[in-house]
Amino acid sequence: MKKLVKGIDASPGVAIGKVFLYTEVELKIDKNKIDDTEKEKSRLLLGREKTKEQLLLIRDKTAKKLGEDKASIFDGHITLLEDEDLFEEIVELIENDEISAEYAMTQGIEGYCEMLANIEDEYLRERATDLRDIAKRWLYNISGRAIVDLSSLPKDTVVVAKDLTPSDTAQLDLINVVAFVTEIGGKTAHSSIMARSLELPAVVGTGNVCSQLKNGDLVIVDALKGEVIVEPNDEEISKYMEKRKKYFDGIELLKKLKDMEAISKDGIKIGTWANIGDPKDVAGVLRNGGLGIGLYRTEFLFMNSDKFPTEDEQFEAYKSVAESMEGKPVTIRTMDIGGDKCLPYMEIPKEENPFLGWRALRICLDRPEILKTQFRALLRASAYGYVKIMLPMIISLDEIRKSKVIFEECKIELKEAGLKYDETTQLGIMVETPAVAFRAKYFAKEVDFFSIGTNDLTQYTLAVDRGNENISKLYNSYNPAVLQAIKMSIDGAHEGGISISMCGEFAGDEEATALLFGMGLDAFSMSSISVPKIKKNIMSLEKKECEALVERVLSKATTEEVMEEVKAFNKKYLS
Repeated sequence: MKKLVKGIDASPGVAIGKVFLYTEVELKIDKNKIDDTEKEKSRLLLGREKTKEQLLLIRDKTAKKLGEDKASIFDGHITLLEDEDLFEEIVELIENDEISAEYAMTQGIEGYCEMLANIEDEYLRERATDLRDIAKRWLYNISGRAIVDLSSLPKDTVVVAKDLTPSDTAQLDLINVVAFVTEIGGKTAHSSIMARSLELPAVVGTGNVCSQLKNGDLVIVDALKGEVIVEPNDEEISKYMEKRKKYFDGIELLKKLKDMEAISKDGIKIGTWANIGDPKDVAGVLRNGGLGIGLYRTEFLFMNSDKFPTEDEQFEAYKSVAESMEGKPVTIRTMDIGGDKCLPYMEIPKEENPFLGWRALRICLDRPEILKTQFRALLRASAYGYVKIMLPMIISLDEIRKSKVIFEECKIELKEAGLKYDETTQLGIMVETPAVAFRAKYFAKEVDFFSIGTNDLTQYTLAVDRGNENISKLYNSYNPAVLQAIKMSIDGAHEGGISISMCGEFAGDEEATALLFGMGLDAFSMSSISVPKIKKNIMSLEKKECEALVERVLSKATTEEVMEEVKAFNKKYLS
């Protein structure tokens, strides 16, 4: 009898193949006290050295297969592996508790993973998976056990596992593996990111799928809907083969749009930009036809360091992005630390409500030397491309005015030092709080541009912690109150004579394109992979029809009514 397993569509596509259950024998770890701690420390070190050799080989293969931007994932793995604080912590466990290298390593790693798992930011939470990837390989190398080889599997294989680590994904044989399915994971896991780069269909977060399947089962992986059909009949196979063909035809069309601008049927040009967190991400922006960067999250530059990055270090990072984009807009957000993002070298007081606390620009205005260093670096980078600077977490005009004073001081200092910068560099703000959305036209008179951060705007408008699983179902950007806040922000920007983009997740939601276009959004900024689809949507729309959709939607009373109206419109105009 046919079964249907539901999960998350992590990497789009449709595939038909036979199951290979990827399971590993769990190592039995001796938890008894040991006699020779020196021997265990030596085993720990040798295991680390062997793990590093393997990761370097995987990195090299990934660079050849996917390019340097994806191979850089393993630079992060190696950095974690070589973290001396972590290593010393494990050594101390061996010495103080007189336990084996394996037991000490699992104890030390798990502590780090628990810390990461409790962080609200999904991207950072997924880094716990990276650490467990390293730990598994390190553990096997200490114990002298071989890791299962995924590079030589039979033709038309669908790999099914509890989880796939980035190094597992990098080793998949793309000639024979047609998809993968995992019990856990999310869209921002590195394995999901790599799957999208490999154009390998993937469904994750399926729960207990491994217990529902056996080796050799025929399955259809519909990674467009996040479904796995088990033991399909001939009619279903035929239906999904047609769906697969239609999907690939669509992909070919999207590739043709790569170098085209997003211009609607009635001639309105809309910016289609991408979000990045690292200079290495620029390759993905260009590959997917992004015509600008609407959000460069600079906090990762701060978080990947053991001290505040210097002005020169920041300058080099910003300059490389500006040069790579060759005159296209690059919007760089100032440090957004606090809330769920901390720096090991900066003491941030424990707060009951960190998302409403000392974070982002609030920190920078209290510690102006941080903002001043970053402003100087950003201004210097503006001499090498079209750099725009954006301030996060604004609630008052006073914050903007204080920031502008520091900004102008930095310009004077650079001029006196004979350092080049673009005197017309724009200073804008994120619209993330109702405080700005409700009075947008007044804020628009103080800055050069707006960018809506829908993740926080939704959270603050609805008073819903988006990281709280108990209430996550209440977090929805289609809520009428959130849509009203977005519309007020767009209208306020235009009334104040400035442009407005959106860099939250909502911008990359294909269902929302017509609604946001109808509201008057000037530019969409999203994950690189979403750029071609949003371009295609904009090219299929006319402003008048979309404005009528907005009028209907804003008259709706509930989120469900809004989504029903939006889906009906999209079915008519975008399907």
